[in-house]
Amino acid sequence: MLFTLASRVLHALTAWVPRRWSTELRVLYHIVCHRVRGGSHKERLDSFYGAQADGYDAFRRRLLQGREQLIEAVGSRSQGGIWVDMGGGTGANLEMAGDEVVMSFARIYIVDLCSPLLQKARERCTERGWHHVEIVEADATTWVPDEGLGRVDLVTFSYSLTMIPNWFSAIDHAIALLGPEGLLGVVDFYVRTNL
Repeated sequence: MLFTLASRVLHALTAWVPRRWSTELRVLYHIVCHRVRGGSHKERLDSFYGAQADGYDAFRRRLLQGREQLIEAVGSRSQGGIWVDMGGGTGANLEMAGDEVVMSFARIYIVDLCSPLLQKARERCTERGWHHVEIVEADATTWVPDEGLGRVDLVTFSYSLTMIPNWFSAIDHAIALLGPEGLLGVVDFYVRTNL
């Protein structure tokens, strides 16, 4: 009953507000009211983000502070190298880095488990002509690039680490991917644990 009422309110509001606001209201509705379904982590991610994918980047741009600063700080670090954006979703981090930085890398991998967000990344890469960017639907705790362990120059986690159930393993795995001069860049929510 509550979800039906919320859906009707959303429909009425989006008819009267500017388009930008209606997109953000839809995303907010899906964050708050959408029932997440699925048995696996991947199924739950697809369920949660599926209806938000179109407005995902615009909604989170203001909400998730520090992303642009992270990408600016690490993005131009590895010219000619390999960048792995773990939990990279829509590929927005590459857009923040800009065409010049993206094209300076020999290869970039966007790794995520969420199919709807990765579809947005595919569209973004096609639109921008980023043919050296590989979209990978995989687990950040186990995926290994074609180049193998110890060969990556940059691994980034931008508000994705805390979405990974075993984020300690994700960090350990990212470190294993990095070469001797590799760089790990993280911006995320703070989660206090009793270690």
